[in-house]
Amino acid sequence: MMNEQPAPDAVNRMYEQRMYGQGNVQAQKGIHAGFWKRFLAICIDAVIYMVIFFIVMRSIDLFGNLKGYISTDHSYSDASTGQTVYIFTSLILVFFLRVIFPWLYFSLFEKSKYQATPGKMAVGLIVVDQYYRPLRFGRASGRYWAKFLSTLPFGIGYMLAGWTARKQGIHDLVASTYVINKDALPQLEQQRLEYEQHVQQFNTQQGAQPSMQEN
Repeated sequence: MMNEQPAPDAVNRMYEQRMYGQGNVQAQKGIHAGFWKRFLAICIDAVIYMVIFFIVMRSIDLFGNLKGYISTDHSYSDASTGQTVYIFTSLILVFFLRVIFPWLYFSLFEKSKYQATPGKMAVGLIVVDQYYRPLRFGRASGRYWAKFLSTLPFGIGYMLAGWTARKQGIHDLVASTYVINKDALPQLEQQRLEYEQHVQQFNTQQGAQPSMQEN
C-alpha cells in the first residue's frame, strides 16, 4: 500500500484549490483567451473557409459550363453519362466541403504541432486539454462536433466563453478543453513543474503516514 500512487483526482483537487483558490485568480487571467479574441479567430477561419468554398464551387461551375453539363432549365431527365457523373461528383464535393472539410480543418490543425487553426494562430491562441497538454485527434474531433451544441439556442454556448471562469464554451466543457494565449506557455510550464512537485510532496506525505502509525 505504501508504494501505491494516490488517486489523481485527489491530487488534482488539492492542486486546483491552491492554484485557482482565493489569491490566485488574478494570476490565471492572462492564460485563458477571452471571448472577443476567440471571436476574431473564428472570423478569420470563416473567411478562409469561404474563400476555399468559393474557389472549389466556381471551378466546378466552370468545368460544367465548358463541358456543357449544366442545363439552363435545370432539367436533367435526359442527362448523358458524363453529365450524370458530373452531377454525382459535384454533390460529393459539396458534401465534403460542407461536412468533412470543416471537421478535418479544425481537428487536424488543433491536434497538430501548432495546436491551432490559422485563425487562432493569427491572434496567438492555442487549444489544450484540461491538463494544458496538446490535443489528440479524438478529443479535437469531439470538440468540433460539440460546437453544434454551442450554436443552440442562438449561439449562447459560444457566449459562455465570455462568462465562465476559464473562458470555456459548451464545446470546451464537453470536450474538457481550454483555449489559451500562446504567450502564457512559459507560465503554464512553471505551473506544470509546481504540479509535479506538489504530486511528489503528496506521495511523500502519504508514504510517511503508515510509518508514523506503526510507531
